[in-house]
Amino acid sequence: MNSPTMQKFAIIGFPLTHSRSPQIHNYAFKELHLKAVYEKLEIQPASFREQIPFLKKADFSGFNVTIPYKQQIIPFLDRLDPLAQRIGAVNTIQVIEKGVWKGYNTDYLGFLKPLQPYSKDLKTCLVIGAGGAARAVAFALVHSLPVRELTLANRNIERAEDLKRELIRFKAINYKTVTLDFRVHRPFDLIVNCTPLGMSGQSQKIPVDIHGKIKPETIVYDLIYDPPLTDFLKSARGLGLKTFNGWPMLIYQAEAAFRIWMGRDFPEALFHTFIQKS
Repeated sequence: MNSPTMQKFAIIGFPLTHSRSPQIHNYAFKELHLKAVYEKLEIQPASFREQIPFLKKADFSGFNVTIPYKQQIIPFLDRLDPLAQRIGAVNTIQVIEKGVWKGYNTDYLGFLKPLQPYSKDLKTCLVIGAGGAARAVAFALVHSLPVRELTLANRNIERAEDLKRELIRFKAINYKTVTLDFRVHRPFDLIVNCTPLGMSGQSQKIPVDIHGKIKPETIVYDLIYDPPLTDFLKSARGLGLKTFNGWPMLIYQAEAAFRIWMGRDFPEALFHTFIQKS
């Protein structure tokens, strides 16, 4: 009898020096005795459109997609999960057969997981950014939480306006769009950074000054996990606020992707090994 073929998975993005996805998935493959391997595929933005058709001919079983390609990847997909279509961003691809790719969004699920104990109290939210991660976050907030007011802050106000129009079609709540230098006196229940500002190797600038935008119950959530404590989160902790970094989201979105690919959950030992980094 022939032994099972090694399945290949990878993360697509640029840059990928910070990515911990290979460690997470390769740990799961090893613990579950699966014949599979996960690697990094760093693709320069200038060559993205030329490289993807070659990948579609390669022998991969699935991909994760990260900054800056969660929206750019969509035209190359053959099928799109309805949730990913509604969000307008993809972070997981299942190769159904060679050259046939189906896109999913598991960021949505990963983002919500740490907020479950606080969800009923999150009525006013600030989302910083308007890219692929911000789309998943904004959709999750209006779809699954009792949010009444959502403010979208972005350097390019037109991108924030585009996201606002899409969200209005999905659910009519009070939306606002502002630039990153905005001044708001009303405090938020939840502030989420969806930009790479503060990531290792990127600008360490704090995305927005949260002084004056808080109350004791405000939660500050930074999707960045490297470093585990960004200057943004340091500022929030200095104000005595509850904070989350991106480690729990990374783990839970990864498990949802793993379930799509392999039809099973992560091993319990993985959570004990990796979640402590948060």
